[in-house]
Amino acid sequence: MYIASATDIGNIRSNNQDYVAFKEYGDHEALCVLCDGMGGHKAGEVASEITGRYIIDHFDLHTPFTGDEMISQWMSLLIEKANHQVMEASSQNKDYEGMGTTCVICYIKDDDVYISHVGDSRCYSCNGYELRQITEDDTLVNELLKSGYITVHEASHHPQRNVLVQAVGVSEPLKISFYKEKFNQSFLICSDGLYNSLSSGQILDTLNSHQTIYEKVKELINLAKKYGGYDNISAMLIEKEVSEDE
Repeated sequence: MYIASATDIGNIRSNNQDYVAFKEYGDHEALCVLCDGMGGHKAGEVASEITGRYIIDHFDLHTPFTGDEMISQWMSLLIEKANHQVMEASSQNKDYEGMGTTCVICYIKDDDVYISHVGDSRCYSCNGYELRQITEDDTLVNELLKSGYITVHEASHHPQRNVLVQAVGVSEPLKISFYKEKFNQSFLICSDGLYNSLSSGQILDTLNSHQTIYEKVKELINLAKKYGGYDNISAMLIEKEVSEDE
């Protein structure tokens, strides 16, 4: 397994409110977390770090997993506890009022990938031919799209496309999404600063290039800054090590 991550302030923002981290537990197990904070006075930066650090620091305190349901419950519990941590910090400091963050957790264990999600940061899979969005954005526009009130084209240009319907630190209870995938492909976790700046084709071409995993992530960041860069930009790429007989 190979994991690479990068984050960048972008071309306009005065601070980076994204938080990206991963932790490996051996050759076949790892935890990846990406959070995109929001709020003034650098509060978004605080919210994303509280959430990301809490999940990274507490994930391995679980009892041995006995099935998918237990993994789902544990990932949801960590996000809920992080939610309370952010809310508590917000209540104790006026500058932090209303701060929140998106959150994507990606847990890889042997041949399985487990994903939990809140907000509009995304997890994609890439099989070499297709870039597939796994997570669903928790946005007002996506709710309108699913309800049939607007078209895909209208959604992509909607003035409120970045308005979240829930986020860690500002919503309770949270509706936490959970997905399970097979680890037979690459996975990309990213903030909206990346996918709002690049087309799916640009991302796919980069992931399919003959660069190292670190070079791919760096190129994604650089391309996003070149073609957009209006927000902080973060990406984490997870690739499976291919054996010689595959």
